[in-house]
Amino acid sequence: MASASARTSSKRPFYSLHGDAYDLLVTDPVEPWVDTVHDELTSSGRSPATILDAGCGTGRQAAGLIAKGHRVDLVDASAHLLDQAAARCPGSRVQLADLCLLRMPTAYDAVTCRGVLNDMLDDAERHAAVRALAGCLAPGGVLFLDVREAEASRLRADGVARSREVHFDEGGRLTFVARTTWSDGRLAVEETYDLVRPGFRRQESHYSFAMRPWTEPELRDVLRACGLRDVRISPGVGRRSPDRLLVVAR
Repeated sequence: MASASARTSSKRPFYSLHGDAYDLLVTDPVEPWVDTVHDELTSSGRSPATILDAGCGTGRQAAGLIAKGHRVDLVDASAHLLDQAAARCPGSRVQLADLCLLRMPTAYDAVTCRGVLNDMLDDAERHAAVRALAGCLAPGGVLFLDVREAEASRLRADGVARSREVHFDEGGRLTFVARTTWSDGRLAVEETYDLVRPGFRRQESHYSFAMRPWTEPELRDVLRACGLRDVRISPGVGRRSPDRLLVVAR
């Protein structure tokens, strides 16, 4: 089953055409997430750990975990972001993969996955992705998830267009505008990108996609159906907005 998340990763300009601006646009601090994962693994006697960062993006969180002494392998469905992650984490094994189809030859002490599960739109994709992540764990391993919480996401989806402008060291700027609305349990996101660089033609692009945030009962049901019985859910860490949940499951 090819997931909606993988299709979005290959087409969304945020991940592909403008992947070089990803770290300029996503500036949430990595330390709270890294410290949370590290402390949980240490307290459970699994440090240093082997970790799979599933949906690693540009590898910022993975690099933070490596600096803590862990070995981290990288998986993402965006080749552009994965290239950046590989450069940032040169000792890591790298795999381009759809999370719903993920099969790894190694069993890991921990699997981390931030944000990606919001792009799984139907129940079959959700179960396939979580089952694949759980299948990468060694016995007693820990799954760490960061997902959007449904009610808080609904309240934030006010239809207001919000703009950010970032500047590149070599010159030029990218203006990014996003507008989010809510309908039938999903976020509808409309994005516009306007890239201006010296010596190049102005480049404008548009992209629309949907996300499906999670409720706590949904999370518990899917995780338990995939064999994870010890589930803890708390507010997200390292996020600038209050619409995230942190999940720690075994």
